[in-house]
Amino acid sequence: MKIISTFLVSLLLFTSSAFAQVTTIIINKQSYEFAQPIRLNSVLSIVAEAGDWYWPASGIYNLNDAYAEREKDAVLSDIRIVMKGYSADSDTYQALENLYQQISSWTVSTRVITPISYNRARLIADENPMFQPGRYLLRISPRPSVVHFSGLVLKPGAYEHSSDLSIFSVVKSVTKAPDADKSHVFVVTPTGDIEKRGIAYWNLDYSQLMPGSQVYVPITGQIFSSALDELNTRIANLAVHRILPQ
Repeated sequence: MKIISTFLVSLLLFTSSAFAQVTTIIINKQSYEFAQPIRLNSVLSIVAEAGDWYWPASGIYNLNDAYAEREKDAVLSDIRIVMKGYSADSDTYQALENLYQQISSWTVSTRVITPISYNRARLIADENPMFQPGRYLLRISPRPSVVHFSGLVLKPGAYEHSSDLSIFSVVKSVTKAPDADKSHVFVVTPTGDIEKRGIAYWNLDYSQLMPGSQVYVPITGQIFSSALDELNTRIANLAVHRILPQ
């Protein structure tokens, strides 16, 4: 009996170890399992020829890392705390309530910030990382036709992207809420970079938006408090980890 028990324990340990070593990568909605760590170029080779992919808009998300979910909860908590400093009928309170509803609806997962390109992954060692055992999501798509607005806009969501319009022109065309910042917006590029861009007459930014970018229109800060400025920055950072609709 003792020998059988020892064998069963060993079998369970072996089975658990085997499962722990599996690397699961979900490419869009299709799941693939690998018995050992695998490099990015080998993963991309599965789908590289299956579509006309726009690699700059691709993203890798580590489904084992709960950082993004924890940060989302923390941002929502911060919004509620800041709201306590304003009367319920004020523009600022209404703006914060709207932000709370928007961010509550976001799907987030911890993004791995790394360049994604099949050809570059094959040629450049630094751009060909190894997927260690665990679960990952790889999002790839053709060239996006939209940019995504959030924050102090009346209708958050996807807006048609036009390659001949500047950031200033795109932002100007979107109807904003009364408490929207009139000087700056945060742009989150498809590659995960965060840029603060000017939209006022004294700092106009005429550069173009990458397709698939996010534009977060911040709430206007207060002269005697940095709470709203800090909240804006934290929301922009969280937006890096959004899983956007395709």
